[in-house]
Amino acid sequence: MVSRDLLQRLASLQSSEGIVSAYVRLDSRLMYTANQPVMKFKGGAKRFLRHNKERRWAEALEREEQRIVSFLQDWKGGGRGLAIFACTPADIWEVVPVERAYIPTHIAVDTTPDIFILARVADEYPRLLTVVVQRDRARLYLVETGRLQDVEKLRTLVPGRHDQGGWAQARYQRHIEEHVDRHLKRVLGELQEFRQRTGYNRLVVAGPREVVARLLDALPNDLRELVIGTTEVDVKHESDEEVLGDAHRIWQEHERKVEKRLVKQLVEEAQGEGQAVLGIERTIDALLQERVRLLVLADGVTRDGSACDSCGFFAAEEFQRCPACGAEASPTDVVERAVERAYLSQDATVEVVFDEAREWLLAHGGIGAFLRY
Repeated sequence: MVSRDLLQRLASLQSSEGIVSAYVRLDSRLMYTANQPVMKFKGGAKRFLRHNKERRWAEALEREEQRIVSFLQDWKGGGRGLAIFACTPADIWEVVPVERAYIPTHIAVDTTPDIFILARVADEYPRLLTVVVQRDRARLYLVETGRLQDVEKLRTLVPGRHDQGGWAQARYQRHIEEHVDRHLKRVLGELQEFRQRTGYNRLVVAGPREVVARLLDALPNDLRELVIGTTEVDVKHESDEEVLGDAHRIWQEHERKVEKRLVKQLVEEAQGEGQAVLGIERTIDALLQERVRLLVLADGVTRDGSACDSCGFFAAEEFQRCPACGAEASPTDVVERAVERAYLSQDATVEVVFDEAREWLLAHGGIGAFLRY
């Protein structure tokens, strides 16, 4: 679980003996292939050793390699990747499963952990806030990287109704509604403060229909833009789990709609000679030219090819010698190399699409990119 607290704790670690940061991409379709994670780790370690010029970092990797390999051999968990941070002399051993985001296989060694990829995962993954609002109380649930992170409860004293009629009842009802308005303003303040503190970027509003409508009308533009849906909640009978289940369904539906719009725009721009490309060859070419702003992948797409670890050239074809520099090349999954290049060399965003958007993109090669120029 990639939380902000975790990133802060990892960032505080330090050792002059060298901390190994090992990111290993996992392919769920290959989980029954013997030693898939081990093979990916060893390939990443081999690339690191080719590029590394400091002997002490190579020695640190060699020191930690067997421990990491032994762990990966026994790994039975799921997810899309693992991040491992290891330094035996400093008693550092941290394993972070990456459950949903697509990460590249990457090895680094330094006096501090390399948390860049995890930070990108935490930044790009939706932080969903669900507010369950009533006339006199509210509950805020923050879900980050798929897990419940925080719950906050708020209650405001609002007078109850009474049975008097006529003018007195109307005046008393206005008095009640003024209290409700003050309560909703307090909820808005909590939403603003919660956003400053947590950085949530998706908002679901739940509760009785009339109260939800009043809160939506009162939302400032910056919060209204984050609303991805609403749901009517029976606050007396629905549990927290049921409320969060509804919010998760709304989030999934929203994400699938966004992905479909994204792929549609990608195809239209690429076919219209806009700032986008489709297909593995054109996407790799744009990556090699450092033009990619957003890399878009169909979930599970792979492509065999070759890569040169001397100059970084790679292509979706087999070659034993690099056509760019003449150095020795090796077989590779060029989609994984594309993600690594996008993340680490160009500060590009990587978006993986699912369901109908995935099928659309597979019909155009399974990969594409929006360009910077």
